[in-house]
Amino acid sequence: KLRGGYYTPKALADFIVNWALPKKNEGINCIEILEPCCGDGVFLESVIEQSNDIPFKCTAIELFEREAKIAKERTFYNPDINIIVGDFYEQYKSNLKNKKFDVIIGNPPYIRYQYLTNEQRETQANILVENGMKSNKLINAWVSFVVASVRMLNMNGKIGLVIPAELLQVAYAEDLRLYLLKNLSKLTIVTFEELIFPDVQQEVVLLRSEEHT
Repeated sequence: KLRGGYYTPKALADFIVNWALPKKNEGINCIEILEPCCGDGVFLESVIEQSNDIPFKCTAIELFEREAKIAKERTFYNPDINIIVGDFYEQYKSNLKNKKFDVIIGNPPYIRYQYLTNEQRETQANILVENGMKSNKLINAWVSFVVASVRMLNMNGKIGLVIPAELLQVAYAEDLRLYLLKNLSKLTIVTFEELIFPDVQQEVVLLRSEEHT
């Protein structure tokens, strides 16, 4: 719970990746993919299975070395997948902030503000403020992950994220809702009739966007 990790069911990861990846090579040189919080590698496995022989390069980030090792084994140490063991916030600040990706997929961590380190809080606040949002002590880590992901999305790119249903409910997500409407030209929210993570009683939605304005 403290690290905010809840494993995504393979069927849901498959659904997101199937939607996000091109169905065939239409003169595509190479797809740049980002998985900002890869966990045990379920999304990465889906990418390999559904890449349709289209060249891709995938950057994946995982905070915990044990999980990263599982992801590497799960993807058979595929040379087209670079799994970085480290903090997403640090990677974003030092390496990713000015990069663009064609596909961004994943399940951002659900970590309350009080469980973030001071450095993580500072980076989260900077991400939000730099993108015209307010920062406060109610905001969960998944919000800044979503904002950073949208910022890194290429023109005509696709983003598919599993996020808490709080997106539609809580006051602190109002800024995020406005940010998404302003910066994404095609936005779809998929809701579920049953709990995806029944053991934690956390309702989630699927955020999908097909373009960046």
